[in-house]
Amino acid sequence: MSSLDAYELKFLVDTALARQVEAWGRDHLAIDPHADPALGGAYRVRSIYCDTPELDVYFRNDGYRRRKFRLRRYGVESVVHLERKSKPGDRVRKRRTAVAGHELSRLGKDVDPAWPGFWFQRRLSARRLQPRCLITYERHAHVGMGGDGPMRMTLDHDIRAALAGGFDFEPAARDTLLLPGAVVLELKFQSRLPALFRALMHDMKLTPSGVSKYRMGIEACGLAADSAPVPRVHKAG
Repeated sequence: MSSLDAYELKFLVDTALARQVEAWGRDHLAIDPHADPALGGAYRVRSIYCDTPELDVYFRNDGYRRRKFRLRRYGVESVVHLERKSKPGDRVRKRRTAVAGHELSRLGKDVDPAWPGFWFQRRLSARRLQPRCLITYERHAHVGMGGDGPMRMTLDHDIRAALAGGFDFEPAARDTLLLPGAVVLELKFQSRLPALFRALMHDMKLTPSGVSKYRMGIEACGLAADSAPVPRVHKAG
């Protein structure tokens, strides 16, 4: 089990600007070592987001506002990461445990407290959380090291959403493309905004905006009647 803390800045950019940012990443950062050469240095991400039958997480009701529980699989890995993502203040904190994919059926049962995924299963049960939405996308990631610690830049393409069919990463219905012509850019760092990222934001005229794949996915799947406006998309100059 691991715990990860970082700051995250999100931006919505069009595909032309995403190509410019990708080129900047190749010049200033290293390609993520987990990238798949067959995908041009990218990898597929699949995430199952959990919520209550009343969508308390989506509606940010009391007790559900700042935490999300999800299952995540990278590429063709056989392991699945059980994650709790919370946001105390401006920082993002993740608690993560890797389990074998064939063990996911244990989540809906009484689980041995000695199982590494027990903490996750116990919280799903206590909060009445169940699989609601499956989000998939192709991620291009670049990493580096600055004076204040590691930094990471990701660009998420072809973001799609479908109703979750359970804990097995199989959709219950056909998926929907969420952001045609747009890419989600994220900058992640440990403490102060790195000078390298400040320069990128200045040169590309980027302003952070709130982008939630889960919220967009719930709306695209028809589970919520009201939809929030899509944040402004930064375009190539």
